[in-house]
Amino acid sequence: MSLERTTDDHVHPKPCLATISTYTLTIHGLGSSDENPAEIMLSRSQTFPASRLFRKYVAVSRGDDWAPLSLPNNGAHPEIELTNSISEGRVGLSYSSVKPKYGRSLAREAWFYEQFARESGYEGVFTPRCFGFFTVPLKDCLDSSGQPVSHIKPWENITIKPPEEYYHDRNGEPVQVEDAEWRVPDDGPAVQHLFDDVEGWKSGSPWDTWRSSPSDPLLCHFSSPNRLVGDEDDGLNEEDLNDIRDLVRDMSLTGIIHRDLRICNILRATHDVICPRHGRAHRWRLCDFDMAVKVCVSPEIAFDAAFATRSQVRKIGLVPFWGWA
Repeated sequence: MSLERTTDDHVHPKPCLATISTYTLTIHGLGSSDENPAEIMLSRSQTFPASRLFRKYVAVSRGDDWAPLSLPNNGAHPEIELTNSISEGRVGLSYSSVKPKYGRSLAREAWFYEQFARESGYEGVFTPRCFGFFTVPLKDCLDSSGQPVSHIKPWENITIKPPEEYYHDRNGEPVQVEDAEWRVPDDGPAVQHLFDDVEGWKSGSPWDTWRSSPSDPLLCHFSSPNRLVGDEDDGLNEEDLNDIRDLVRDMSLTGIIHRDLRICNILRATHDVICPRHGRAHRWRLCDFDMAVKVCVSPEIAFDAAFATRSQVRKIGLVPFWGWA
């Protein structure tokens, strides 16, 4: 399926706002055919907007601020080399080339980065100046001699399984039950009373109905230059925790609720950009927004924005933050 929108679609992406616009990305060492290594080129792809979370429903217009950014027509073409994996998470590996079935989760995470980039004083402070979400169908990847790529390094020992048929409907027909692991928080009828998608940003996205295919895998990559917190950072002091709390307050001002604030989702940041809200360069960044949600920040629904702040800042430094429970 195509992940591009036509000009007739009712959902119009917003212009790309990033300081550095990356159009395509080549990754060396990512894949190979049975005979030769391959240089795999991925193209910038559209992200996956979330529905609006609300505690008490009030009809408000979100305008175009909820839309995904439009894809650049041209721009930079960086080349990177895949070396060793550092760690593995629910959705991806530390290379950030996502596990096959989590393409839409990574597209959702990239949308949250775009949301931060829209905010004044966040780019380069809360998020990197240069980031991007890239995809390419595996069937389009060839090695230098034109042979199809058949091995993807981050996908070693990973199998894409089709849905299992394990119950029958009232007519006796088998019903396929989808794997719940790839779901994003606003999926499914059970939670629709908590979310508002009136403008159709989520339902109008091609990612809303996208599913991984064992016969036609889609390679997805999210590029964001950061450094993971390592073992040398285990002894975070109160000053460090307060700096992280300030970051969480900044995140809350945008209406974004992370939902997985743990030390493993904290990154070391460069110290070269001064935060306009705190007058200093933050030493940390947050990552892994694939399970995040967003409330609308508006005077008409101030209680939602207040909830975003209260529900998050207090978690920093508690037992679950350290991953002990």
